[in-house]
Amino acid sequence: MRIRGNVILQYSVATFIIVTVISISLGVTLTRRIVDYQIRSHVRLYQEVAQLTLKDDVEAYALFASEAPGSVTPHLAGLFSELRSLGNIFRVKIWGRDGTILWSDQTELIGQKFSDNDGFLDAMKGSVAWENAQLEKAENIDEKDRGVSLEIYTPVLRGKDVVGVVELYEADHDLFSQIERNTLLTWALVVVAGALLWLLLFVIFLRAYRTQVRTNSELLETQDVTIFALAYQAELRDRQTGKHLERTAIYVRVLGQELARHLRYRDYLTPAYLADLVKSAPLHDIGKVGVADSILLKPGKLTPEERIEMEKHCEYGARVLQIAVQKLQFQSFLNIAIQLTLYHHEKWDGTGYPHRVKGDAIPLSGRIMALADIYDALRTERPYKKTIPHAESRAMIEGLRGTHLDPLLVDAFVRQEAEFRRISEELAD
Repeated sequence: MRIRGNVILQYSVATFIIVTVISISLGVTLTRRIVDYQIRSHVRLYQEVAQLTLKDDVEAYALFASEAPGSVTPHLAGLFSELRSLGNIFRVKIWGRDGTILWSDQTELIGQKFSDNDGFLDAMKGSVAWENAQLEKAENIDEKDRGVSLEIYTPVLRGKDVVGVVELYEADHDLFSQIERNTLLTWALVVVAGALLWLLLFVIFLRAYRTQVRTNSELLETQDVTIFALAYQAELRDRQTGKHLERTAIYVRVLGQELARHLRYRDYLTPAYLADLVKSAPLHDIGKVGVADSILLKPGKLTPEERIEMEKHCEYGARVLQIAVQKLQFQSFLNIAIQLTLYHHEKWDGTGYPHRVKGDAIPLSGRIMALADIYDALRTERPYKKTIPHAESRAMIEGLRGTHLDPLLVDAFVRQEAEFRRISEELAD
């Protein structure tokens, strides 16, 4: 399915992309906030416990001041062991200010120095640091196989000064499972909400689009009827009632579609151009409203002066349409209608009117209209002539090839002569 030109598909794809981007952004933001909230609540609890446990403890302050690894009194060993018994804590590390581990329940770590540890450095600046990740740092000798764990670095304060750091390791599978469930639930809600939003926007757009299409269709239909009514007014003055306007418009469409197959006109005769050309066809003789009744309705042959005045109907019609175009702020089909109205009586050899242009200098719309008008005139009965049979009409049009009519158009007419005949018979007056 092609996207270009398909407004509904374009809107669907565009809104889907927009809603998807917004949903992903919202999902990422919400899950991060939920995870952050749950872990921070957990961290805050252990932070308070650790700080309260060591607050104002003289022996603890002495340990941090001495920075002597392993010089832990039984009292401190008991306090540190109590920290390890909290919840799901499985490892405790007591850090000195220089990054040396002063005590740990994992004895082989005591005395080792890891001064480049980011969590320790943040805690030494006075803020609680935490990390929820796979344990793979240098000091994680025994924890690498435990999977994701929560590390909490809590500064130990003496007044406003940080004298050391307490690090707790937690493997709370219930917490992580709850975080995972909340994350999945959040994403499910975001996806459902995004889908419902997209569906709601699509329904609103579809209804608005259908209303707009219906309104446009009604406006175009009103426009076409108005055009036909104006053109029919000119026909009434010329006593050419019947279906002349309908037939010539269809002839123009058939000729245009046939000529569009020719390599020379393939890019010029686009569907949009052909639609405007067919819409313009009924206006070809609208200028007759400017011709006096004494000339337009004269039953006999016109004098040379009257003939000159009669030929001005092309210019009258073009002038009326030009005034209309000047009132518009956009490109309209009336520009084609002006060409068609002004040039449909010009001849290929330059002997036509009103400007006696010839060949390709005659706009294509005028050349097409000329052939359609001539064929309909031959096939239609008038007070001064009988209907000319199709075969004879075809022969007469072929006889005008290269003099009155564009040779390529005559060839296109011959290829579509059966269609011309059918139209003339089905829409006969």
